[in-house]
Amino acid sequence: MIASQSEKLVSSIRSQVTSSGYEVVGMASNGYDLIRRCKALAPAVVIVDEELPGMSVISLVEILIQQRQAVLLVGMSYQKFYYRQDPYFEFCEKPVQPVVLLTMLRVLVKYGQTVRQLESKVNHLEKLQKEEKTIRLAKQALQQNERMSEDEAHRYIQKRSMELRISKLEVAEIILKKVRKKVDFRG
Repeated sequence: MIASQSEKLVSSIRSQVTSSGYEVVGMASNGYDLIRRCKALAPAVVIVDEELPGMSVISLVEILIQQRQAVLLVGMSYQKFYYRQDPYFEFCEKPVQPVVLLTMLRVLVKYGQTVRQLESKVNHLEKLQKEEKTIRLAKQALQQNERMSEDEAHRYIQKRSMELRISKLEVAEIILKKVRKKVDFRG
């Protein structure tokens, strides 16, 4: 996505980006429109003109980065952005040199892909950890309330899972609900 009021800059960047195999999914002419379009379109990278109207460019960059949006800022001076040591941020000086623009674009796209893959793996592992914890709590409930050994509790959950054709997690959740209601499991 490209965000600028300058048709000349948009045309130049669009030409460089598309000729290198990238797709421009949208354009914005002010900061608020850019934020709205980023939420709707989820572009891999946003190329933002430092002179974009509507809000302070520093605030805009902060908002986009908080939303995990990769930002390639095009401007005259990097000095006011010296503090920005964020992997979601790169700065390209005007006049835009095609080699620099495309190199930074490649870096941000690659980094974004890596981060999304890692976040997906972390989310998956957190989900598995939560499931295992729920199953472990259900086993403990069976051990305490039904005087089962750990192996017996494990087999009970497996057997009920197969009989009811539901996951062990679902069986564990049913067991934990019954514990809260103080219901006999075998009945």
